[in-house]
Amino acid sequence: MPDVIMPKMGDSMEVGKLLSWKKRSGETVKSGDVIAEIETDKSNVEIEAEDDGVLVTTVSEGAEVPVGGVIATIGGVSVSAATTTPIVEAAPTPAPKVEAVPQRNPLPMPTNGQYVATPPQERLKASPLARKVARDKQLDIAQIKGTGPNGRIIEADVIAFAAKPSAPSLPKAPTVTSTPSAPPESNKVVELSQMRRVIARRMVESKTTIPHFYITLEVDMGEAISLREKLNSYEEGLQKISLNDFVVKASAKALIKFPDVNSVFQNDKVITASAAHVGVAVALDDGLIVPVVKNANTLPLRQIASATKELIGKARAKKLQPSEYSGGSFTVSNLGGFDVENFIAIIDPSQGAILAVSTIVKKPVVVDDEIVIRSRMNITLSGDHRVIDGATGAKFIQEVKRLLQNPLSLIE
Repeated sequence: MPDVIMPKMGDSMEVGKLLSWKKRSGETVKSGDVIAEIETDKSNVEIEAEDDGVLVTTVSEGAEVPVGGVIATIGGVSVSAATTTPIVEAAPTPAPKVEAVPQRNPLPMPTNGQYVATPPQERLKASPLARKVARDKQLDIAQIKGTGPNGRIIEADVIAFAAKPSAPSLPKAPTVTSTPSAPPESNKVVELSQMRRVIARRMVESKTTIPHFYITLEVDMGEAISLREKLNSYEEGLQKISLNDFVVKASAKALIKFPDVNSVFQNDKVITASAAHVGVAVALDDGLIVPVVKNANTLPLRQIASATKELIGKARAKKLQPSEYSGGSFTVSNLGGFDVENFIAIIDPSQGAILAVSTIVKKPVVVDDEIVIRSRMNITLSGDHRVIDGATGAKFIQEVKRLLQNPLSLIE
């Protein structure tokens, strides 16, 4: 009986959320049919059936399932026979005798307040999410009537049962430590999305394991601004070029010249990428995602602009495929649109460096012993000191500056 599992859609994915079922439990499906939509830490992805048969779902919409966990089966069996996902504990042990210490599974509590043993019975039919909610609310799931297929207890049954004023709960186990008080009602508590959870985990990993160092240079963007205006005025139908496209191209060329910056430290080894795969940080409402422009060092400037525009559109629509946000060897993070004059960025643990790009500001500068007004922009390199020495990082960012100030070299 084929299982439908939560797929791994990227190196950082550990858990996926079942957003919706596109086919109902008990419905006949064919190979290739879209049966569900899941939310990963990067995007929303549709799952297709790989076999013909009857779909039997084993988790409810909204459930979070670890990678590899079973979310459904295809083969025409009943829900009670379907394999459950590993998101909860294994099948319960037989009920204990009266004199035994109570087991983990809840036992009925009669009015005299004493535990009693229950006779052997069939395994309780309940979804993993329903069991988890019941445990969290300390409810005796055996007392809840299921409304799911074949009488299966689902999350909604547990929530409805908990809402009853007389809903019995399990006795709380004694604790030896004090528990924090509940936050005041005026405080807002927000559950983190999958994306924000992964960002939180990976940023802590980065700042606690990677020895960052930072180098900032000021770049004169006058020539790049002028060239961009000319390139974008040629033909109406041509892909428009942004100044960030110049930065991506300049970074890519500099990475080939200084391959140490195009490297990552892994398991006491330094792995250098064979090409410049430049990630472009995209801010979303619930986090950040970094689609990757593959082989950016070989692409013409206008092709980089086209690829970046397409990737950013997919990122904001949460339609990126894993191949489009994985495999990056370097990242450009641009906050120029937010009137930010200077900032430093945190390195992705899978890379060795990241470039922070700030706002272009007109300011007085000295050129040939005269004060003139020029368009200047700060760029800051964050480097992993296990991979990149300070001098190498300085040479790399100087090369990026040189290329941006001579933008004709970036067109092809």
